[in-house]
Amino acid sequence: MTNNNSVRICAVVCEQSAGELTQAMARAAEVADIIELRLDCLIDVSSENLFAACVSLLQDAKRPVIITLRSADEGGRQTIERGRRLEFWRSEICRLLSFKEVFVDIETDIVSELAGEKELSGSIDWRRVICSHHDFAGMPAELSKIYDSLSTTPARILKIAVRANDATDCIPIFRLLEHPRDEGREVIAIAMDQAGIATRILGPSQGAFLTYGSLDSDHATAPGQVSALELAELYRVREINSQTQVFGLMGNPISHSLSPHIHNAAFSSKGINAV
Repeated sequence: MTNNNSVRICAVVCEQSAGELTQAMARAAEVADIIELRLDCLIDVSSENLFAACVSLLQDAKRPVIITLRSADEGGRQTIERGRRLEFWRSEICRLLSFKEVFVDIETDIVSELAGEKELSGSIDWRRVICSHHDFAGMPAELSKIYDSLSTTPARILKIAVRANDATDCIPIFRLLEHPRDEGREVIAIAMDQAGIATRILGPSQGAFLTYGSLDSDHATAPGQVSALELAELYRVREINSQTQVFGLMGNPISHSLSPHIHNAAFSSKGINAV
């Protein structure tokens, strides 16, 4: 699967109970092009039974699915020790990737360890592995070094999500999207928090593999994450391209402003390619 108009918005499913997943996945399929299933959110399923909990969901999925078991220090909702997460991926990654439209999102340290196990590594379809790095402390000084570290792995899709301190932190994130295509890679680059919202809206038009949205305002899984429905209908992410005119609103505070609703509705009604 490549970066094109069919893969734009990823709705994140993060439920505490396995019984709620079927309905949440159906809701996500209505508004998104791809679904992220966050296994680290489940509290009623043991780590030994995580694969069984998602098999029927994958069989019935109406969209491609990303399976994620996030570590607590990179944003995971449950504390699952590293050894158990490593064992889960070691034993289940190939079975998960046997489903045609399934991706897996794994932190860099575990990706490197799996890649170092030669027999296992040779069996993994690395084209559908997302090697990810999350930093909630702020914008790292050496963002390019983080990208270089991810690039040493065989994963085809590289993800970097860091917290933005102000809107200028969006610039280095957009720069990350400039060169990976020449390397045969795809990149997901996000500046989290309100200051980084431009990267969520404009990322796909700048070459990002996808952008994430919550099921609704009560289910955001990262700072600054807007809903998948807002990305689709308010910001018209699927219609934005490199020729789209981009306007900004300056002020402090502005998070409560009605400007996105007023101006995007006006642009849309007039058929203007602007956001």
